[in-house]
Amino acid sequence: MSSMNIDDPAALARLDSGGMLGLVGRFGAMAADGWRAGSLTLRMPRPTAVVVAGMGGSGIGGQLLRTLVSAHCPVPVVPIASPTLPVHAGRGALVIACTYSGSTEETLAAFESARDRGASVLAITSGGRLADRAREIGCPLVMLPAGQPPRSALPYQLLAMLRILTGLGLAPYDEGQTGEAVEVIARLAAAWGPAIPTAANPAKHLARRLAGALPVIYGASADLGPVAYRWKTQVNEHAKTFAVANAFPELSHNETVGWGRVAELGVRPAVVILRDRDDGDRAAREVEATRTLAFGGAKSIDDVWSEGEGLLARMLSLVVLGDFTSVYLACLAGVDPTPIDVITAVKRRLQEGQTTRGTPNP
Repeated sequence: MSSMNIDDPAALARLDSGGMLGLVGRFGAMAADGWRAGSLTLRMPRPTAVVVAGMGGSGIGGQLLRTLVSAHCPVPVVPIASPTLPVHAGRGALVIACTYSGSTEETLAAFESARDRGASVLAITSGGRLADRAREIGCPLVMLPAGQPPRSALPYQLLAMLRILTGLGLAPYDEGQTGEAVEVIARLAAAWGPAIPTAANPAKHLARRLAGALPVIYGASADLGPVAYRWKTQVNEHAKTFAVANAFPELSHNETVGWGRVAELGVRPAVVILRDRDDGDRAAREVEATRTLAFGGAKSIDDVWSEGEGLLARMLSLVVLGDFTSVYLACLAGVDPTPIDVITAVKRRLQEGQTTRGTPNP
């Protein structure tokens, strides 16, 4: 582990060459911009289903969206991380293609497949091929500000989709709920930012607890599963390390058994349990029973609670805590949180393969 002092803002700024901490700190402002960007007038009947196609940092928004609207939406909201659409994504359905770069192959393929099937299509991007194609065919297009890593653009994408579904009568959100979420996130970002020392900073404290361990992020309920997954992927991309994500009650039916041999891994897990006031009494009892009976091999166990009144604010408060924690975890390891060299290299290799296959033999 690096000996970096994460309570030194100047040292953090030197390592964080891409300004990821600043981007996380702007989460609330980006959410407000995303809500405004989603104020489209869509001339279409209520869709029979909503499919959100997206990969990686541009795909997690669809998972969070489903949780945010599931209690009220009269049609299924289905996030997919694949070029292959579900069978019901045809005529009458709305397919939202979300790729921040505008060049994600799987999402572009899903977009074209949706058009071929006669589905309504909508594009959310900062440019690239998707923006060009949307303009070419005249489909609704939400343009996002360019110039940042896709994973940091989640608030733009998620709030734009939430506004779009609200406009279609599929979600119950309004300016009051989104305004509260923005206010809560701005307050928390100030409390968890680089100028606040570890002793008063839950994100830095959690990063220290996770350092040198295997981060295991559990949602206390199924609704928090996508948030736990967001934590995992942010740890992967920021800290360049492995992590585990799951959610109750599902993990009680399989993963808890795996804890019986956790000592053989050679690295101790550090558990973070994401909690929300709507988890329910049964979930609380299950978390406590599992903590006692299964997590004995953990290096540490931390419960973190959502903050805010509305569901949107509460979910985003946990997302932002995970974003900050993962960046501090990267910095503790002496790792620049922004570059994702392996992902870039894999995409380049795939593109080279396509070029090779498309070249005639001499």
